[in-house]
Amino acid sequence: MEAQRTPHLDGPILIGNLPREADFFQYRDQGKQLVGAHENSWIKVLVGAGGVGKSQLASQFTRGALKDNSTDVVLWVSATNRGAVQSAYALAIGTITGAENSDPEAAATRFLAWAQTTTLRWLIVLDDLTAPSVLSDLWPPQNQNGRVLITTRRRDSALSSPERHIITVGLFSEPEAVNYLTNKFSSLGRTEEPRELAALAKDLDYLPLALAQSSAYLIDSAMDCAQYRSLLVDRLRKLSQLLPDVESLPDDHRIALTAAWSLSIDQANSLQPFGVATPMLQLAAMLNPYGVPEDIFTSGSALRYLHENRDLPGQTNASLNSIEATEAITALRILHRLSLVDIDTTADGASVSMHALVQRVVIENLPMDRYRLAVSAAAATLLEVWPEGRVQSALVQRLRSSMQTLRQHSGDLLIRDWCHEILFRHGESLLEAGLASEAIAHFAGLRATVETVDPHRPDLWSIRLSLGDALEQAGDLPGALKEYKSLILDETRSQGPDSPDVLHVRSVFADALGYSGAFQESVRAFEELLRDRIRVQGPSHKSTQDTRRRLVTARSRAGDIAGAIATCEELLADEVRAYGRDDPDTRHTRLHLAEEIGNSGDVPTAIETLNILVRDEIETHGSHHQETFSARHNLSVWYLEDGQFSQAIASFKSLLEDEVNIFGEDNLRVIEIRSHLADAFGASGDTASAIELSEEILASNLNARGPTHPETLDSRGLLAHWKGRSGDAVSAVREFTALLRDCETILGLDHPATIGVVSRVATWNQNLGNSEVALTVFKRLLSDRIRIHGEKDARVLRARNLLAYQHLAMGDSESALEEFRDLHEEQFLLLGEDHPDTIHTWEHIDDLINELEDEM
Repeated sequence: MEAQRTPHLDGPILIGNLPREADFFQYRDQGKQLVGAHENSWIKVLVGAGGVGKSQLASQFTRGALKDNSTDVVLWVSATNRGAVQSAYALAIGTITGAENSDPEAAATRFLAWAQTTTLRWLIVLDDLTAPSVLSDLWPPQNQNGRVLITTRRRDSALSSPERHIITVGLFSEPEAVNYLTNKFSSLGRTEEPRELAALAKDLDYLPLALAQSSAYLIDSAMDCAQYRSLLVDRLRKLSQLLPDVESLPDDHRIALTAAWSLSIDQANSLQPFGVATPMLQLAAMLNPYGVPEDIFTSGSALRYLHENRDLPGQTNASLNSIEATEAITALRILHRLSLVDIDTTADGASVSMHALVQRVVIENLPMDRYRLAVSAAAATLLEVWPEGRVQSALVQRLRSSMQTLRQHSGDLLIRDWCHEILFRHGESLLEAGLASEAIAHFAGLRATVETVDPHRPDLWSIRLSLGDALEQAGDLPGALKEYKSLILDETRSQGPDSPDVLHVRSVFADALGYSGAFQESVRAFEELLRDRIRVQGPSHKSTQDTRRRLVTARSRAGDIAGAIATCEELLADEVRAYGRDDPDTRHTRLHLAEEIGNSGDVPTAIETLNILVRDEIETHGSHHQETFSARHNLSVWYLEDGQFSQAIASFKSLLEDEVNIFGEDNLRVIEIRSHLADAFGASGDTASAIELSEEILASNLNARGPTHPETLDSRGLLAHWKGRSGDAVSAVREFTALLRDCETILGLDHPATIGVVSRVATWNQNLGNSEVALTVFKRLLSDRIRIHGEKDARVLRARNLLAYQHLAMGDSESALEEFRDLHEEQFLLLGEDHPDTIHTWEHIDDLINELEDEM
């Protein structure tokens, strides 16, 4: 090959079309990385998704090289295909040497030879490299005077080597995005509220191309940010309707935002497994843009969708083999290589994210039939991978986030004919996470939406029942009772009083009455329900037996322990005759009977009954079955109740070890055993061990459920309690006071847990001698109880009693007498004249009257 002549140049020359600098160019950290030296890296590769500003960064760097005379020859190449690269090389060698080139391939070879041997300083920019294969035999040669800069969406390993420095280009930061918008509007004499600019930047997810084109449309249409944002969130408008037309694109953009990713999608489909990239993107577009567990895309539902919707023109999917999980993962990796999705393998399990605007473009280009299929597949996939039970993990949190995204994208498809099961699973998960307020909003929203479609639809029953449960768990028992009562009336009108649905809601309503403190009303409701179940379903029906079991609990709550035991014994005898001694329901009733015998004060008999039951469970199921665990747990509790502390501690320790091996450290059953073990240590006088265990429980809840979960808040109270019982009343007051503030914020003022902490704050201030503080908090407790439950409630009586005792402890006999008189009046009406509490209060009144008379 003949040597190339090196011409004399008067100054730097630019060959190729360098993009003009974007208006209000933002100087970014990646620009500094381009300028900075990197050991052994003479090739720098800017990698990022379409629209993040790679070409602008490259052109800004190139202008700097021309301006500071650090290079003699600059070649800007559009590297979209081999022909374009060869033509650019041919143009370059012709410009440099003045020789004519009729053969671009031969001329490209001459250019590469020149670049390898010349003493001139050169910079070659290969913009928008579409695939590593484009540069096969066309890579610029290494020369100490040469530099190469590549921009690409590809993240193939073929682009990585020791001499290549990969620089990832992402989205604007919030300050960069807001600064860009501020400058753009200011240049035209327009002023926008900073918060609106920040909100617009967030709506566009900080994508530079979107910010440029959206702001251009906004300016051309003479609307303000707030107006534009309202249009942007309107899913009935396509994104293309809110961007400039092709002839009005800013900054010499060649394509509109909505077309920015089409080439990459086409490339992805052309790679093996063929045709899977498109349905994979469609599925990902329905889910959380900020991180979806990779396992979602290998579930059975996802694989079926990928197989049935492969994008292979001219072929029927029925003739193709099913998609395997490995092929789905390969398709995801291809999308990652082309910067259409990001895969984070450093997370707890690989996580797939996708820019929200890419999602919107993919969804808006879906035909309606494919859109319905994608929504259905996403819902089925989430339901398939959602863990059973009350598990709260990073996976479940990500699934909830994806469910929220799916709700936004799915319109009414998930509720049009029948509420999809995933909607109920999502609401249940909110409750399991302690997010009762969000669950209320979720089910209330479902109810309102379904009622607009058909106010008599059968699935409204399940929605309203779930709404009542959410209200209960939020502590709004009056609201729950109102919802259940309304549901009973509505279902009675539509189905009749004897329908199974009506009977079921009546059972839930009767339970809620008991939780609300209306114990006698709960008993009456269950007695009426039992009569109707016997009449409608028969005495041996499982639902009838369940009602009898619940009646036992209701009578026990109401203080009728004898009645509870009698009912339980009758039920047990019937179940033994009907099902046998070892039937699960029979064993459950035996467990219940032991509890009620213990509640009656006959603890030895309760312990004896439970010991027999434990032996039977071990014989039937083995020592590590859940039924056996339940019997062992109850037995341990009654050892503690009986003051057999050593036996209780040993029993709880053994049970704890077994359940940890089965369920893990953070399981709620395990945490409950730890709490009881702490109680056993504390009751035995070993408060140090109780505190240590309480700290472990708190750590487990923080790890598994986070700081705002009700279980975590409860474990903070447990720790504060045992610190106080150890003699550190100062810490107890401080920690219960802090816990109260958090309960008020997280759970609300009326939540039962919040009210319970109010009582603890008052009691521990009382123990510490902070009499005035204790008095104030006891007054609040009484006020809260009256506001929530009304005057005629047992919990109000207890709060009034506590306040009267605090007045008495402070030596304020007149105020104490007034409170005891009010208390006696309510006890007389609610409990009766002969109730022990009523008599005891009257004795206090008599003593105080005599005391005050003696002082006169």
